[in-house]
Formats: sequence, structure tokens, C-alpha cells
Amino acid sequence: MECPLVSVVIPAYNRPDTLQIAIDSVLEQTWPNIEIIICDDSSNNNVQEMMAPYLRSFPQIQYYKNDKNLFLENWHKCFDLASGEYINYLMDDDVFHKDKIKKMLYFYQNFENISLVTSFRQTINESGDYIPPLYATDRLYEETRIMDGMMLGNIVLSRCLNTIGEPTTVLFKKEDLTDKFGVFKGKQYCLLNDLASWLNLLSKGRAVYIPEALSYFRIHPNQNNQTLGPKAFTEWLDIMIASREDGFLDTNDLFKTALLSYYERVKGRQSFAADIKRIEMILETLD
Repeated sequence: MECPLVSVVIPAYNRPDTLQIAIDSVLEQTWPNIEIIICDDSSNNNVQEMMAPYLRSFPQIQYYKNDKNLFLENWHKCFDLASGEYINYLMDDDVFHKDKIKKMLYFYQNFENISLVTSFRQTINESGDYIPPLYATDRLYEETRIMDGMMLGNIVLSRCLNTIGEPTTVLFKKEDLTDKFGVFKGKQYCLLNDLASWLNLLSKGRAVYIPEALSYFRIHPNQNNQTLGPKAFTEWLDIMIASREDGFLDTNDLFKTALLSYYERVKGRQSFAADIKRIEMILETLD
């Protein structure tokens, strides 16, 4: 069977210790044909210094230190530099199971019209110890499922919960992501950049969910999504409304369920008054 190249792309930022663990988890993969692309947005040289011995020993690693902080553009740079047929983002504080790429590629090689493969992700703490799942990281199914991509998208949107996973969890074909990472219906999402891309992919084919923990999601005080603030949560409402243009939430009942899920999350919070009013106006048009 052919052995296509997989690009594991890592947007790095000021975390040399966990980045080293992340890189090691890629080097230990049982899939033999992998390149690692690291684009470093760090404000110091600590990551660059940590990378020096890796670059001497592993030709499959490419490292780029940005002259200035690119933020979301760093994600696009990683994607553009990738040469693989398949791409898997890896956050610099997360970890791969050693069989992740091999087990996920199995579905692309043996089934038709697959556009996204994800799995259960095990939550870990700063030390790498297992911790109980968050609500969003609960195991979605107890068995492997191949399902219509639109159906999985509707599950996520109607629950207002990213049960598909963070960037680390998903393997996809590079050619299938026709917009920049995090762009959906012409808008660049910041908090929901992963979900924006998952919806793009889910609109094109079938999804696979694997109940085995094939990645490890590190929870710690300094992770990026802890610093974005509650106002970024308003992206959920924007993406729900935009998703209808791609065929998600295609019935009024599904759309209502999604809107009410969001409403329950934000009601009573003054900073979301505009969103609450917006939801009320939309619901009036659906009655």
C-alpha cells in the first residue's frame, strides 16, 4: 500500500519544554513517512535554542523563526509550507499517541469520501498526568463511527460544543481545506479557528470518530484559549448563523436548538446583551 507523506505542523510560542514532548511524540509515530513543520512565533530564543540538536539529527524537521509575531498568520504559514498530502496540526503543549497517524490514515486508505478523521482526546495536566474530561472532551461514542459530515457538524453546532476536538485531534487532506485555517464563509475566526476549518471539511464528505485516545490535550493556566476572554465566545453565534449557508442546521428546529444552546450559555451576562437580543430577533423570524 502507498505510504503518503503526512505533514505535522506546529505553530510554536514560548513553550520549549512542552514543545519538546510534542516533537518526540511525532518522532515516535509508527507511520514512517512524516515531516514536521515548526513555525516559531516566540518572543524570545528559547524555542530556537531547544531546536538546535533536533535540526542536526532529524532532517524531516523544518524550523522557521518568525521575525515578528504573526499570530493567526502563523497557522497559515505552517499550512503553506507543508508538502504532505495529509496535514495534522499539533499544538505545542499537546501530545500524539504513537499510533495516531497510522490509525487515522487507515480510514482514508480503505474508505471513500472521508474528509475528516478525529478521535477521543485524553485530557492531561501540566505534568502529563491524566485528568477527568471536560464536558466538551467526553467520549462522543463508545465505538468507531463513520458518519455523514453534515450530521457531525450539526451535533457540534446544536450543542454549542466542540466535541470534534482541538487542532491536534484531526487529520485531513491538504487539498480538502480550500480556505485558510480558521476561515469559514469569508471570516477568520480566532477562538473557533479549529471548528471553522472542521465545518469546511465536514461539508465535503464523511467523518470518522475513533473512541480510542489518539491525542492528549494538555490543560494548564497559560494555554492560548485561556487568555482570549469571554467576549470571544460570541464567535459561536456568528458561526451558527454562517453555517446555514453551507447546509448545516438546515431545519428551523435544528437552528432553534443551536440558538437556544448558545442562549443558555450566555443568558444573564451583561456583556452578551447584544447577542441575546440578536437571538431573540432571529427566533421571532423562525416561529
